[in-house]
Amino acid sequence: MFSQFFGNYLLNRGKITKAQFTSCMEYMRANRVKLGLIAESEGLLTRDQADELNHLQLQSDKRFGDLAIEKGYLTDVDISHLLQLQGNPYLIFVQALEENQIMSREEVNELVAEFQKEESFTNTTLEAIKFGDFDRLLPAFVTTKNEGYLNLMALALRNIVRFVSSYIRIGKAENVTDYSAKYIAYQKTTGAYEGFLGFASDDNSILTVADGYAGEYFEKPDEDALDSVCEFTNCINGLHATELSYQEVIIDMLPPEYMFDGTIKTSEEFFVLPLYITGKRVDMIIKM
Repeated sequence: MFSQFFGNYLLNRGKITKAQFTSCMEYMRANRVKLGLIAESEGLLTRDQADELNHLQLQSDKRFGDLAIEKGYLTDVDISHLLQLQGNPYLIFVQALEENQIMSREEVNELVAEFQKEESFTNTTLEAIKFGDFDRLLPAFVTTKNEGYLNLMALALRNIVRFVSSYIRIGKAENVTDYSAKYIAYQKTTGAYEGFLGFASDDNSILTVADGYAGEYFEKPDEDALDSVCEFTNCINGLHATELSYQEVIIDMLPPEYMFDGTIKTSEEFFVLPLYITGKRVDMIIKM
């Protein structure tokens, strides 16, 4: 998620090119973060110590962690902690920028500070972006006193990362009573509340959801493609219904629906949350 937020910022400011951003995405798909970078980020090693260990690795057939322990820089507990963090999306993107010789770590740190300031992100929001924590991120993009909205949105976003793509960012949510789009796939719920959850777009972007969830390629947003999106909404609502049942809150799911050139009108406001999946906009529509 951090690569999409920060990468989009760098693109818009002309700090990197589309080709450079693409090379970073390819690097991220093929690599993990080096332990030295993580240890430095966590304050367990200095830059000089990390560089020393990297140099020693070139001279011996030993792992970075083993060398760090031999030198007395890190303990077994430290190494275990670092290995757990090795999939950190923030550090992978920083490493991609550095190893592709696009910018230094110092330049990245300066630009991250500018990014935070220009976007008016709190430290909590920035950390949530770095670590892909939707529960902490959503309050900065969705204004509501209803925790149920935030919980369902976070559940939906986690499942997009799980089933569709991890290259995702979100925009500011809007409150509307009237929404139209060329392609809409959604599912209504009844019971404890009357609502719906769905995804929509005015172009082929909705195929990012259809392709990702179905695990196949759809040539166009036809009935089969939208049916795949409908199945995805059913999956999310099913998980949500299970979570609510533990709190003795019961909802029932109606059969999913899809529309071409459709409009949804309600007497009460609902949310439209812009999603950018691999750079393509898809709206999440949600009412509770």
